[in-house]
Amino acid sequence: MDLGLSEEQQMLQNSAREFLERECPTTLVREMEEDDRGYPTELWRQMGELGWTGVLIPEEYGGTGGSLTDFAVLLEEIGRFLAPTPLFQSVVLGGLTILNGGSDEQKKAYVPGIASGGTIATLALTEESAQYTPEAVAVQGQVQGDNIVINGTKLFVDYANVADYLITVVRTGSGASPEDGITVLVVDGKSPGITTSRLQTMARDHQCEVVFQNVSVPAANVLGQVGGGWPLVKQTLQNAAVMQCAEAAGGGRAVLERTVEYVRTRVQFGRPIGSFQAIQHFCANMVNEIDAARLATYLALARLEDGGNSDAEVAQAKALTNHNYKWATLQAHQMHGGIGFMQEYDLQLWTRRAKTMELKYGNTADHREAYAKAIGL
Repeated sequence: MDLGLSEEQQMLQNSAREFLERECPTTLVREMEEDDRGYPTELWRQMGELGWTGVLIPEEYGGTGGSLTDFAVLLEEIGRFLAPTPLFQSVVLGGLTILNGGSDEQKKAYVPGIASGGTIATLALTEESAQYTPEAVAVQGQVQGDNIVINGTKLFVDYANVADYLITVVRTGSGASPEDGITVLVVDGKSPGITTSRLQTMARDHQCEVVFQNVSVPAANVLGQVGGGWPLVKQTLQNAAVMQCAEAAGGGRAVLERTVEYVRTRVQFGRPIGSFQAIQHFCANMVNEIDAARLATYLALARLEDGGNSDAEVAQAKALTNHNYKWATLQAHQMHGGIGFMQEYDLQLWTRRAKTMELKYGNTADHREAYAKAIGL
């Protein structure tokens, strides 16, 4: 299987890298950590004009009909430059979920706005346990006539503070298994009864607490069937896990490149520390770890695009990436010494995000267990 990029994908990668190198310096990343909105509106507008928000969207809904791999190429560069935008959330968690589970009417109503960048969507799934399992869904959705009334609290919802729509997972009933009774709704982010507040996180990203108090949602906003939404949630989580792996692969590559540049110029004992064999071994190990995670990611993408069972490949990619990205940042800190731990130095920007990514869409232990199950252990 050829996991290399096509000529078109290589051109997309090069153009994205040039654009973000020019438009997204680390000073902007730092600024957005403290910004209430969490993303620069001008950068977001430019991404929409470049067509990035529509890469995964079919042409009939205003996109360009690209593949998962095409979008992963973009996300690698997003991870490389830590671009602070809701691109991942709106397109993968929002747009793809509606495309996979929505009716024709729902797709026509919501997807074109996501494709243009004029609409921002995100996923409201996790709660107090922070688990991505059906058992963890406790927020209640009570069917009342032609509406579903939501009560409860969702946590760690990315960019909920600016989202036009929240793809919200609720429990509308129960059955023989925890998967029964789960419903997925498109909720207007400005609906009466919704209260959003930003959480303090290690990455200083814009994860939010969303409180639903008697929020009434039309039954027409249900994606799929009432009580039958878990397969759609699982599909969304698979897409999200492997796409975040692509973003992490780009982050790991950025850490490697910055570290190599540092050891070439940092002089100790009268010579660059990069000339010492131990440092060279550290850098070589970083290359192996980052490349392994990236190759596993693109294998998982290929399996997803083939349409077959990709449980093993997705779990393998996420488990590898969770460990390898974080490990690469720690190795980088070892080679940088004390300066790497200073807030004024940029390395910590990637380190904090690597730790956060390790926990999103399933931690390492979860995906190792899923991989073992998928291969019959």
